[in-house]
Amino acid sequence: MSDKSTTVVAGVLLGVVGIFAIMVQPIMAEALVRGLGMDAGSAASITAFEALGTALGPVLAVAWMSRVSWRVAAAVAIAIVIGGNIVSSWQTDFSTLAALRFGVGLLGQGTVFALAMGVIAGTHNKDRNFALLIAAQVVLGIVAFVALPFPRDAGVGGVLLPLCGLAAVAALSIGWIPQPTGSGGAHGGAVGSGASAAAGFYALGVMLVWCTGLGAIWAFIKLIGTAGGLDDAAAGQALGMSTAIAVLGALGAAALGDRFGRLVPVAVALVVQLGMVLLLQGEMNQMRFALTAAVFQTFWNLTGPYLMGTIAMSDPTGKASLLIPTAQIGGFFLGPVIVGALMSDGNLATANNVAAAFIVLALVMFIPAARRTGSGG
Repeated sequence: MSDKSTTVVAGVLLGVVGIFAIMVQPIMAEALVRGLGMDAGSAASITAFEALGTALGPVLAVAWMSRVSWRVAAAVAIAIVIGGNIVSSWQTDFSTLAALRFGVGLLGQGTVFALAMGVIAGTHNKDRNFALLIAAQVVLGIVAFVALPFPRDAGVGGVLLPLCGLAAVAALSIGWIPQPTGSGGAHGGAVGSGASAAAGFYALGVMLVWCTGLGAIWAFIKLIGTAGGLDDAAAGQALGMSTAIAVLGALGAAALGDRFGRLVPVAVALVVQLGMVLLLQGEMNQMRFALTAAVFQTFWNLTGPYLMGTIAMSDPTGKASLLIPTAQIGGFFLGPVIVGALMSDGNLATANNVAAAFIVLALVMFIPAARRTGSGG
């Protein structure tokens, strides 16, 4: 593969469709509660089924991506996303809707997400291109929070039907998707000496550990703000502002590329994240909360492209790269579960402590992975 602009655009558009389940999860839950009258637990279960399907889709992709035309797979997956969203927009039954959203996640969004990882991992300038992908996904999140549901009283359809339009735009790029040669969907690009399948999955483990830390704090971050003295509206506004600012992290990674290797940028970014996690507790005003969250998210978005690039560079088979979405979503699932198991008397400091521990562990694990790919500069 190459770094042709059309290839990168195709990978980015596929990645935007693949992240639908995660980026619109809170909006979808609200639409289910307000539009269909579901209780919060049922709404959360439906969004969880969709996220689970999206996480499992790349696992299935490992088995077929070396045998199937990526363009055909993308066309089928995008058709499932569009068709599944249209059908879901008219459903009111919990079981039917849960099954539909799981299927859309598994065969639609999860498949598209795996294809996006395969396309970007096959380019030469992996760090920059993964950064562009993350920047596009963050922009989607910002637009979604501002515009969805559209129109405001449209309920579930007001969330899912606009996403059909975005998926249709992504479908226009199908002709730009390359088909790699080699077994397992192996991709081109320099791979550090001694790279093996085990090295790729080790680097994937770093991603899982890091995302577990992120999930541990992110699931509780609004509660941390309100416990610190903010009302719900102020905490929500602060997080909205911080998310908008945080796109600078991905754009910064795109601008830096591999100029300084991966170890230095990731080490600095993880240390900053650790500091912000420790600061996100106690009494705070809206400005302090917003700035702390913004710095945390900015360096979060700076880290992601380099970890993805490290996985791709460590992975001669291409299989570990396909599982990046599974590691990401799995980490955001495990983090809150671990915090919930350890939390006593509702002490939110548990979230900070778990997040800090996993961020430190990710840094310790990342050092040999970066050196193995020759990117420790």
